[in-house]
Amino acid sequence: MNIPGLTAYTRTRRTARRDSRRQRREIREQRLGLLAQESAPPAAPPSWRAGWGGRVLAVLWCAQFLWFVLRPGVEERAGNTPGDWIFLCWATMFATWMACRLGMWRVSAGHSGVWIRRFWTVRFLPWQQLSRVDMRRDGLLEFFDGDRHPMAGLYGPAWLNRILGRPHTGQEAADILTVMARHPRLRPVTDPDRRLRGTPFVVWSPLALGVVALAGLLP
Repeated sequence: MNIPGLTAYTRTRRTARRDSRRQRREIREQRLGLLAQESAPPAAPPSWRAGWGGRVLAVLWCAQFLWFVLRPGVEERAGNTPGDWIFLCWATMFATWMACRLGMWRVSAGHSGVWIRRFWTVRFLPWQQLSRVDMRRDGLLEFFDGDRHPMAGLYGPAWLNRILGRPHTGQEAADILTVMARHPRLRPVTDPDRRLRGTPFVVWSPLALGVVALAGLLP
């Protein structure tokens, strides 16, 4: 059914959203231009990582997982089947991955490109394949690498920062990385070492599986 009033309203809303996106892009391009003019190459490879807020969220996430998921499952271990234990192990692995995404993420930039700490590996994105970095509404950094859009990091969303009066650190990181991708002269002269890049999250997975085993032995 075609309702003239509703159709006109929908068209108006789409036009308004499109104009708003175009205005935000123009404002950001102006901001990136000023940043490129005023910036200098960093003396050392910069690195961005989870702050205290992300670590607190990771601890809270693990606590609720232990309380609501892990303990109820192992308390009924008398009737548990091998499939139940496999489910608990996989659930624990997922909880570990989520906790790492909250409290252990890291992004490092160097002369050759960007390193993103992920679960199985530390992914490398060369500058030649990186067009820009945007901060999403959910606080994640989105790296535009050809047809793929890998994501990393986790900052407070822009709307939450406005309410709390906090600086827009996520948007600042996205702007710096975008400027480095566009202007080779603003990139670091060296690459970060392995300590600065970090290790994959999977290194910490044995600890999570140990928690499952320990919880199963507790009365």
